[in-house]
Amino acid sequence: MDVEIDPKSVRHSEEYVGTAYGELTREARVAIELVARTEGILLDPSYTGKAMAGLIDHIRKGRVRPGSRVLFVHTGGLPALFCAASELLGG
Repeated sequence: MDVEIDPKSVRHSEEYVGTAYGELTREARVAIELVARTEGILLDPSYTGKAMAGLIDHIRKGRVRPGSRVLFVHTGGLPALFCAASELLGG
C-alpha cells in the first residue's frame, strides 16, 4: 500500500486509560461487549477495549464527524480477555 500519513492528522489521548494499566474501566467493559455483539470482534481490557471506549466517546461527542474515515488498529491482546473474564461476566 502506498499510504502517506500526515503526523498532524494523528490524534493521541490518555484520558481513557483509567486509574491503572491492567484495571478494566466501565467504559472499556461496555465497548468490549458492544463490539463483540455487533461486530464479532474481541477486544482486550488493557489496550483495545480502552481505545475503543475512547473512539466511541469521541464519536458521541462529535469529535469524529459523520462520514469521517477512522483507522482503528487492533493490536491483539486476546489472552488478556480471559484474565478479566470474571469482571467482564459480572462475577
